[in-house]
Amino acid sequence: MSKIYSVEEKVLQHIEAGVNILQIISYETQRIYGIVNEAAKKLKRDWYAWNRIEGLKKWNRENRSFDTADDEQRDPAFVLDFFIQHEGSVIIILENFHPDLREDQVQTIQRLRNIALMGADSHRKTLILTQPFYCLPKDLEKEVQVIELPLPSLEDLKVIFEQACEFYDLEDKRIQCTNRLLKAALGLTIMEARIAFSKAIVAARQLTEEEIPFIVAEKENIIRKSGFLEYYDPQESLADVGGLEILKEWLERRALAFGEGAQEYGLENPKGVLLLGLPGTGKSLSAKAIAQAWKFPLLKLDMGKIFGGIVGESERNIRAALLVAEAIAPCVLWIDEIEKGMSGLQSSGASDGGTTSRVLGTFLTWMQEKTKPVFVVATANNISQLPPELLRKGRVDEIFFVDLPGMQAREEILKIHIQKKKRDPKKFGIRRLASISQGFSGAELEAALKDALYQSFYRGEEPSTEDIAQAIEKTYPLSRTMSEMITSLRQWAKTRAVYASTEEAEELVVKDKKIPKLPQEYSNPFIRD
Repeated sequence: MSKIYSVEEKVLQHIEAGVNILQIISYETQRIYGIVNEAAKKLKRDWYAWNRIEGLKKWNRENRSFDTADDEQRDPAFVLDFFIQHEGSVIIILENFHPDLREDQVQTIQRLRNIALMGADSHRKTLILTQPFYCLPKDLEKEVQVIELPLPSLEDLKVIFEQACEFYDLEDKRIQCTNRLLKAALGLTIMEARIAFSKAIVAARQLTEEEIPFIVAEKENIIRKSGFLEYYDPQESLADVGGLEILKEWLERRALAFGEGAQEYGLENPKGVLLLGLPGTGKSLSAKAIAQAWKFPLLKLDMGKIFGGIVGESERNIRAALLVAEAIAPCVLWIDEIEKGMSGLQSSGASDGGTTSRVLGTFLTWMQEKTKPVFVVATANNISQLPPELLRKGRVDEIFFVDLPGMQAREEILKIHIQKKKRDPKKFGIRRLASISQGFSGAELEAALKDALYQSFYRGEEPSTEDIAQAIEKTYPLSRTMSEMITSLRQWAKTRAVYASTEEAEELVVKDKKIPKLPQEYSNPFIRD
């Protein structure tokens, strides 16, 4: 097994190997300073930092601070010439240099290319470009090495925790630095973690495990600001999912692989599952229940929001989302209706310049190579829009087909929803209701129960079996309007997926000779029933 190197080790290796230009992608300048300082100490080199406001400043090891910079050194051309002409061993950080990497900055790009192609004498000099996102002109793509700085680890967060406590001069008895508290801040940048810790201290005048809900709420707001990730605190459990016995048993076995001794035994972290089936059959509910059962945070990724209008933005978005998921790991990453985010893949090269293909490629490569315990739960309603690459073994551990609930599953679902409405299922004719609701999905059964409650509340009475039965009779389930699609799905799943339930599929009941359809359900408008 190949060794997994830390980002500090990677930076040191690149510098020792004589890489002339290195690009580090991160928002966190302070962490980059720390990494470069450690590398410079080991290699016995001086190091500088440059930005447009302060100019070029040298790190003074004795004073543990930067020497005063010269305002006249703010010009990018100056700092590049300074690097080229410097005769000693040196590392220079160029902060947020990406505005000077535009294609029209011909002279700057040529200077950088000259630096990248300098001979063996330059191996004692390293130029580091730091910026919050990947940005390189094509002229430099082959010459510049790129490292993406992961989000802070528990060790990094502990440093910020201690700094916040020291800044507010908290007494020892008001401080409780535990792994559980630090894990609550995973997924935040150094600055975001500092703000979360500081706000908790200001609000409670202490920083202990009691402040974890405060930090989690702050993290939810920060992650939500990204626009394509949502942080969930699921309340649903696997007991709230009716039927799907095979899926539940599979999840119970996979949960053990995240425990102690699993890796020593030779097991890898489970990658995830793909749940296929009709809307309302419990796929999304299962994703929430998995997170709750395993006590993992739940992140929902909106693939539709990943795509941006600026060139390269979509790829940056998907990478940023996956970095957050890895930082919070172990966690569950839920991608609802993944086929909608991948629609248009076949024509991607002509319609969007290949953006969809590149986003899918980034995601699939991550799924294949990831080592962090991020369990992906992807749901899909329409298999015809799914890329075949996603269906290959190795991307996910298993593909489950979630069919319409059978008789036994419908009984379970009705009991669950009646209990949620604070009624006793024993007071209702559950078997009769399950019998007359053949072809109903779990969501449709819940909707029928809600309708019955509205009717009985209007009369000022308690709901009865007859109320629910009438609501069921009035409901026209999707199974009657989409029977052809369900039949096609079942045929596909027989050889390519695992059935999530032990019950055999029931025949679709068609009560009407002519079934009303939505316009989009006709594959050919010139063929009529």
